[in-house]
Amino acid sequence: MGRYISMFFLTVFTGLLLMFLIPLVFGNLVEGDVVLCILFIIFGSFIITQIFYIIELMKKGRK
Repeated sequence: MGRYISMFFLTVFTGLLLMFLIPLVFGNLVEGDVVLCILFIIFGSFIITQIFYIIELMKKGRK
């Protein structure tokens, strides 16, 4: 389970890092955009982590 928790936080931090680096190139984000981006990053990271968990469950089921 620790593997998936670390995967979740890694994707969250990577997304937040990109969220703050990309506006340096393209311009500023509005405050509402920042909140919306953070929510999308958290939910997207959760979904990615769950997909990896389901894939591992399916691999274990075949053995």
